[in-house]
Amino acid sequence: MGYLHITGGEVRGRKIVAPPGFTTRPMQGFLRKALFELLKDVIPGSVVMDLFAGSGSIGLEALSRGAVRAIFMEREPRISAILKRNIALCGYEAVAQVITADFLRLRKFPELVEKPHLLFADPHFRLNQVSVLQKLYNSLDMLGGPLVILRYPTENDPLTDVPFFRSTMVRTYGRSVLVFGYLHSSPSE
Repeated sequence: MGYLHITGGEVRGRKIVAPPGFTTRPMQGFLRKALFELLKDVIPGSVVMDLFAGSGSIGLEALSRGAVRAIFMEREPRISAILKRNIALCGYEAVAQVITADFLRLRKFPELVEKPHLLFADPHFRLNQVSVLQKLYNSLDMLGGPLVILRYPTENDPLTDVPFFRSTMVRTYGRSVLVFGYLHSSPSE
């Protein structure tokens, strides 16, 4: 088992557990720092969703930097237990909702305490990012219209011919691409 550190905010420097093995791929500290620098004006007061949560480093980082609530979704019960432990280590049990479910296999989206303003989608690089966007699009009624931040590897281009996703910004960091955008019902929106 490895460890990660929260890079900013009220619990900056707090050590959290990174699940062992290759089923999770936590976002490195430098990339989280860059991501949250870009979002520094929209995080305070927001509700965030950390899809494919793993250790929960993204949602916990958001809470540390002023988000008021975080919703975490993780498919593996063993990793979900580590996620809950990390939430407790940071003292965020009262403002965190953990959903243990496989997002891509959900038939019905679970009830959320609040709809997210920001949705972080950091699926395993082996997953098809277009299928993740399609599933998000199909869940719009439950999610509202959050700003979606999608991470994918530089060798993929999941945005080709995805008419229901409008990107507003793209940033590349090493092997990772971060795309910021909105899902919408028609290409003209």
